[in-house]
Amino acid sequence: MQRVGQKRGVHGLLVALLLIVLVLVPMASAATSSSQEEGFNLTASPLPIDLTTKPGKSVTTDLRVQNSGNEPVKIKVGLLKFKASGDNGQPQLLKRGPGDDYFDWVTFSRTNFIAQPGVWNDVTMTVSPPADAAFGYYYAVVFSEDSANTTPPPTTGKLHGATATLVLLDVQAPGEKRQVAVTSFTASKKLYEYLPTTFTIQIRNTGNVHVVPTGDIFISRDHKHNLAVLAVNPNQGNILPNSGRIFPVDWTDGFPTFTIKRVAGQIVSDKSGAPIQQLRWDFSNTNKLRFGRYYAHLLLTYDDGTKDVPIDAEVTFWVIPWKLILLIVLVPLLPALAVYLVMRHRVKNLRSKRAKYVAGQHN
Repeated sequence: MQRVGQKRGVHGLLVALLLIVLVLVPMASAATSSSQEEGFNLTASPLPIDLTTKPGKSVTTDLRVQNSGNEPVKIKVGLLKFKASGDNGQPQLLKRGPGDDYFDWVTFSRTNFIAQPGVWNDVTMTVSPPADAAFGYYYAVVFSEDSANTTPPPTTGKLHGATATLVLLDVQAPGEKRQVAVTSFTASKKLYEYLPTTFTIQIRNTGNVHVVPTGDIFISRDHKHNLAVLAVNPNQGNILPNSGRIFPVDWTDGFPTFTIKRVAGQIVSDKSGAPIQQLRWDFSNTNKLRFGRYYAHLLLTYDDGTKDVPIDAEVTFWVIPWKLILLIVLVPLLPALAVYLVMRHRVKNLRSKRAKYVAGQHN
């Protein structure tokens, strides 16, 4: 009990000194996809779709698209493929290439229809893989305006005047391998003055079918008492085979914290285009003043087809509000320094007067 009281006393002293310092230092202040272009406005749902089947066995799913515009629109249904673009989870849409016979496995209940304003339209997609099909196939079902003036979808990149639903097909066959590895788990710095701390988890899919890893980062001072639990991949993002993905996670629960500066809701950037950070003081969080060494323990799991496989990693970092500490140290020293300087000045004057007096006596 005495130790707890001492900790509370030290914390109270820090908060009190912090308030003194602030007088001296100025304070700083459901998943859908849509396309809208000149009145053509479509919304598709859901996104994405995961399908699982066996070789030689068909599987179906319902796709939905809504005309969110004000006029009826003639819609056509097309098919592209996609792959991972970079490491941020964005898909890269591609047209059918040589050897892409898995396009022939797909049929739709309808490929053209009139979409009335505000009405959801259902399209059934059927995929019929042959007996020799295996592992992962990745489709993008494209809904676009069916007119002579419509520009075909680009070979790569974003769609214009169209929207797409991503469909991930897993044909479970002998030899399927679900496996991911954490290639890197880092904090953006080893030493922070204030939060946030940004963690970066790099994950590589070394298998032959898409995988969804999920988990948490546990923040502690002693590996026993967690100060925070941060979700990793809460949106259930897939990682495609032979590709990697980066998941950034921020720990922002501190006092004070750096936040992105905004004016009228808009992010303020510096000359190089980087967002400007400003320090935010929320005095309801004074008990969250962060100081010392912290441990961030990563625990991920993924389904390898038979069981959940755990992966863990750890990184350490420091939070030292050195400017604040320096000011807190200087606050009680300033009066003592002032007294010392005054006394020194008086002693110097007395010595000077005494020296003059002695010199006058000798003369």
